[in-house]
Order: sequence, then structure tokens, then C-alpha cells
Amino acid sequence: MKRTEKREQTRSRILQAAVRLFQENGFEQTTVQEITASAEVAKGTFFNYFPTKESIMRALAEDRLLRVQEYMQTYKVRRMTLTSRIRAYAGYFLGDFHLNPSLTRHIWRHVVEHDSALLSTWEQLLESGVRQQEINPSISPHRWAHIINSYFYYQLSIGTETEREELLHHFMQLVHAGIDSMLLKGGQETMEKIIVLGGGYGGMRFLQRVLGSDLPQDVDITLVDKLPYHCMKTEYYALAAGTESDHDVRVPFPDHSRLKIHFGTIDHIDMENQMVVMSDSSSLPYDKLVAGLGSVDNFHGVPGAEEHSYSIQSMEATRRTYEAISNLPPKAAVSIVGAGLSGVELASELRESRADLHVRLFDRGETILPMFPKRLSNYVQNWFEKHDVEVISNSDITTVTEEGLYNHEDWIQSEAIIWTAGIQPNKIIRDLDTEKDRKGRIILTPHHHLTNDENIFIVGDCASLPHAPSAQLAEGQAEQIATIMKKRWKNESLPETMPEIKLKGTLGSLGKKHGFGVMGGTAKAAVTGRVARLLKSGVLWMYKNHSGV
Repeated sequence: MKRTEKREQTRSRILQAAVRLFQENGFEQTTVQEITASAEVAKGTFFNYFPTKESIMRALAEDRLLRVQEYMQTYKVRRMTLTSRIRAYAGYFLGDFHLNPSLTRHIWRHVVEHDSALLSTWEQLLESGVRQQEINPSISPHRWAHIINSYFYYQLSIGTETEREELLHHFMQLVHAGIDSMLLKGGQETMEKIIVLGGGYGGMRFLQRVLGSDLPQDVDITLVDKLPYHCMKTEYYALAAGTESDHDVRVPFPDHSRLKIHFGTIDHIDMENQMVVMSDSSSLPYDKLVAGLGSVDNFHGVPGAEEHSYSIQSMEATRRTYEAISNLPPKAAVSIVGAGLSGVELASELRESRADLHVRLFDRGETILPMFPKRLSNYVQNWFEKHDVEVISNSDITTVTEEGLYNHEDWIQSEAIIWTAGIQPNKIIRDLDTEKDRKGRIILTPHHHLTNDENIFIVGDCASLPHAPSAQLAEGQAEQIATIMKKRWKNESLPETMPEIKLKGTLGSLGKKHGFGVMGGTAKAAVTGRVARLLKSGVLWMYKNHSGV
């Protein structure tokens, strides 16, 4: 082994041991002797790398600061708006906050107090804002970097937040209050502002179709999302079960010079003033809005379901579900409520991931997957019987508690309960003052916009359409919205109706080797076994590798 490699390994071992002890015992209570014992190095070796215990905190922060450029490149942070870039950087610096909030606060307070590296980072961000004509060129980036640094330090010092997102929210409130006055708002009044809410399947397909050479020069497009990448929601079941990693279900947003990305959480849509209001109280004006915010769990009023069950409806929720499943002891019972496609795929994947667990799948109907041909339903049922997944038909979950659930009047103990029993529109969409169907989905015109506002388009799970919500349906909708948008740009008349969205079929997996599905149009062909699984793997590969512009 080369000498430099050995030194790096020793340094890494000391850092890992220190972090582990800091998390377990606290920074102040941990001694250098304990660190060296845990890292299995001599005390003198420790001081060869770190002159003091405090210097470990600086090293941890420096590692993050050194990797920030790679992070910026990977997630196209340069294409975000200035405030989104500031938030993205702060979020990256606080990446380990969930592991130990107190230690993370301690580390970055120490950096602000004793180092100029973080200050330089803010200054570079502000200088990029000047170069990109986002902020007034007369401002002093150095002076404002000190201000942003003080905001960050203030929130780290006085905040009581236990969640990273909450801390970032409060930090960005201070940032917006401070720098709004220097942001350049002029010069773009003549631009048509199109905002895409959510980088899901519908939002991605819309961007792919409009970000071409025929995009008019007077059109400004901004994508708004909480995360710096698209998440393949159809694969969350595998992430929750632990058979795929977080990175496996990510796809970069389209890389295009005409696309801006605003990173943050949406609070509500102000239809009257045509503004998207963010949770940090900032707002984004729009001329056209394409809302693809997706769905959330529908707990159907079941007492305790929301409080005591896990979910796979969002990336954050799926990560929590994965963590809960991973921490279960052998022979623990997992109850999956809802035997639709998500529930079936999760149950099968969990059987492969944790064969030691007792997996129950609660089905409200007589037979599993009634929307599929009977042969497929029987195939899936037989697979579950063969692999010891207990399917409970005709179930009715009446109450959920921390220790288990009631099916009708029967008590069933469960160490983890995962809810996949129905969805409803995102609250932001539910709160819109417009026409809705009995499920709360938005009723649209044939051109996919609100019946009372032709400037707001709804794409995906929140739209009231003849078909059940799916990624395919959202993409089909998005393509038609892109066509409508292009016709408007060219002042062409719109057709009275749009063509029917044709779905290619549905594929589901039963672990990594088997699957099921229906393919084709009206004359659907059923496929099962390895062929179905290979088809699904191929579709996923194509999507991940051909989703750019």
C-alpha cells in the first residue's frame, strides 16, 4: 500500500471513531484517549493528524466543503436560482444533522468562529449571482457573505429545531428578508414565466418536450422542487425494502441552459395574484403554471393510521420506512395495509430482503389485484403462498396503534405497519379554489387546465382522469400540455379535444427474478415470471438512461 493511501486510511479511521464517540457520548465528554483506543492508534499518531480534539470538527467540515463542488456539479446546483443555491449549500453542509443535531450545530459554529472557509463559500455564491445578473452589481459580496454567515451562525446557536428541514426553513427566512432588496427583478417583465411545480414523472416529461430548439426566447422556465433530483416513485418499494439504494432511484433533472431550478418547499398557490408562495415566505410570479405535485397517503379516517404507520409516498417517508424495517429484530411482524401494486411489490421485495420477518398483506377485496386478469391475480397469490407471505383477504382495518392494528375486531400485533391503502391529492392542490371530483382530484378541461383558470395545468395523480393514476398517465398528460403550450406560443388554434392517452400496460415485480403484468392496448397480453421481470428492468433502464433533454 502506498504511504499516502495508508495515511488517508489512518486519518479516516480516527475521524470515524471520533464521530461515533461524539454521537454516543457528546463532544465535551469524549477524550482523545477514548478516540485513539477506538481507532486503535497511538496517542502520538492522533496528534500527527489532529493537533487538538477541536480540530476534528474543522476536518469534518472541511471534508464537506471540499466535496461541495462535486455535489454542485452532480445536482446541477449552478442552474438554480441564487436563493435556491444558498439553501442547497446549507442543506448539504447540514447533511448529517439527522444523525446528531447537537454535534452538527457544534461543528459548524466552530467553523464560523475559527475559519474563513464557509465565509468564502457564501462570497463565491454571491459573486456568481452578480455574474449571472441575479443581484445588483453594486453590492459587496464580501459584506453580504458576512451577513449570511451571521444568519447561519444565529440559527445554529439559538435554534431548537430537531429536523434539518425546519432549521433550513428558518435560516432561509432570514436570508430572504436580507437579500430580497438586492435581487434584480427588472429586465424580465416581458418574459413569459412558466413555473413547473414538482420534478416528478409529469414535470420531467413536460420539460423534456418543451426544452428544445423551438423554445421561444421570451419564455422563462423554472422548476420548483424540494430535492435536487427526480425520484423514481414507482421504485420506492425497493428502497424501503433495502434491495435498492437511495442513489438507484434518482435521475438528474434535465440539463438545459434555459431551465432554472428553484429549490424549496411550496406553501400555497395564490391564484388571484398568480404567485407561488414558498414556505420561507418568498414568492415566484408565474404566467403559466404546470403543477405536478403528486399525491399523499389517504388514511380514510382510520384512527391512528397516520400517526402509527410508515409510508412510501415520498422520498423522505420511504427513507424512514427503510430505517424502521432495517432496525427490526428477527421474526418481527410487518403488516402492509393495501394490496394494490405498491403493496404487492413491497411485500415481495421485503420477503427477499428480510426472509426472517413475518410479512402480512391486508387485501380489502376477495382476490388480490382484481384490476388484473384472473390468471395474473392467481399467479401473484400463488407466489405469496409459496414464499410464506400471509395474504389476509376481505380485511377492514379499523384502528392502528403503535403496537399493531385491528382487522375488523381482531387484534394483530405488528412491529411495523406500512400504509399503501390509497392516495389523495397533495394538500396544496386540495386547497385550490376550483372544481373537484368526489376523490378530491381536480376536474380539468380537455386541455388539462382548471375549469376556472386557463393558466394553471394539473398533471399527474391530482388530475381527475378516466384512468387510475400512474407514471405513464402523467407522462401522457405532460406531452399533451407541452403540445398545447407550443400551439399557444405560435398563436395556433387549439383542437376542441385532445387524443385519448394510450397506456402501454402495467408491469409489476415479485422480487428480483419474477414479475407480472399486462402489455398492449385494448387486447391486453398477460405476462408472468422472468419475462415480465426482465421487461420491467428494461423499461427502468431506458428511463434512467434516456431522461435528459
